[in-house]
Amino acid sequence: MNPLALDLNEQLSKSNPEIADMLSDLGKLMYYPKGILSQSAEAKATKYNATIGMATYSNKKMYADTLNNVFGELEPDEIFPYSPPQGIEPLRDLWQEKMLKENPDLNKTDMTRPIITNALTHGLSLVGDMFVNSGDTILLPTHNWGNYKLVYSTRHSAVFETYDIFDENGNYTTDALVNTLANYNKDKVVLILNYPNNPTGYTPTKDQVNQIVTAIKDLAERGTNVIALVDDAYYGLFYEDVYTQSLFTALTNLQLKNLLPIRLDGATKEFFAWGLRVGFITFGVNDETAKSVLEAKVKGMIRSNISSGPMPSQNAVKYVLEHNETFDQEIQHNIDTLQARYEVTKDVVYDEKYKPYWQPYEFNSGYFMAVQVKGVDPETLRTHLIENYSIGIIALNKTDIRIAFSCVEKEDIPHVFDSIAKAIAELQN
Repeated sequence: MNPLALDLNEQLSKSNPEIADMLSDLGKLMYYPKGILSQSAEAKATKYNATIGMATYSNKKMYADTLNNVFGELEPDEIFPYSPPQGIEPLRDLWQEKMLKENPDLNKTDMTRPIITNALTHGLSLVGDMFVNSGDTILLPTHNWGNYKLVYSTRHSAVFETYDIFDENGNYTTDALVNTLANYNKDKVVLILNYPNNPTGYTPTKDQVNQIVTAIKDLAERGTNVIALVDDAYYGLFYEDVYTQSLFTALTNLQLKNLLPIRLDGATKEFFAWGLRVGFITFGVNDETAKSVLEAKVKGMIRSNISSGPMPSQNAVKYVLEHNETFDQEIQHNIDTLQARYEVTKDVVYDEKYKPYWQPYEFNSGYFMAVQVKGVDPETLRTHLIENYSIGIIALNKTDIRIAFSCVEKEDIPHVFDSIAKAIAELQN
């Protein structure tokens, strides 16, 4: 049991043992992690807050005017009624059209229609409810989003196995994944494939994707049932020559009976609409019966969980997909802004003068980048930066920190990294 859960249980047992006795097994296991959200809360008052998984302009969030103004365009029937559990049907079709446009190698007949979720974490939870049993193996990179553990380990008692996606020089590599899959000998595995990766901001190249897909294909052909969960939260935020289709496409095209690709994506990051909570879950299957059964089961899961998602948010996303000429330009402007920040970040973080203080992990996309700091504890560095430099970063583990260039103005990025270097030097001494 997680130490945080143990502490909460002990507090409750002391203050109200009767309620402590009422907790279910899951209730006893549950805790609120001291991860990104709590660190972001502590950094809220900093001048340079490079912690949050959002994108900002100075003191306001990035957004698209078309989406900001959309609610004045909606009819009451598009705002106030219940949505069906699977979401409004026109939006499901529009999102599928978007997927097919962005993934030209994907065939409409090889996928289910997207089902609308309450953003991506809800989709992750649905996958857990549908496919994860106690003791099942979740295979994912060492650098991963902390909430996966809460969803699959705490809620479903799955076992986590990790592999490195960077070599000792901070360069991306598929070697560890390929070797892990080659030596995997269990009947079932749930693979989490998250690119652009949170927290490192890396997306594989086409050649690297081919290596990943070939290794998964070999595993499935040896008889292992493979659930390939493609977390595309940051899809489309690409700044270099990378594989710009979804891994879901490459895996779906394998057409293997015991390989189930599942894609989770949504408006959250792609449309700079974090609070609208509109996501999608899509299965890579071509059998019509399987499509029907999977949809019915997911609808039942949603009905028994949140009942249905919010109608206004779904219709807002539907509206901008139908009136997308201006909207696309607004989104591209935000992406261009992030690319400019990425380019400054890349120039700064690889500067020779910072070699005594950190080693960057290779990055080319998304909101974030990460570095391995030298000679200091990341948590100590994090609090030192808040208290002495008014800078917020995320301490990932015992060696690494994450910096969100998505919420730092381009002209401030050199100052932020120079301050981090000064703070490391102070702590080293």
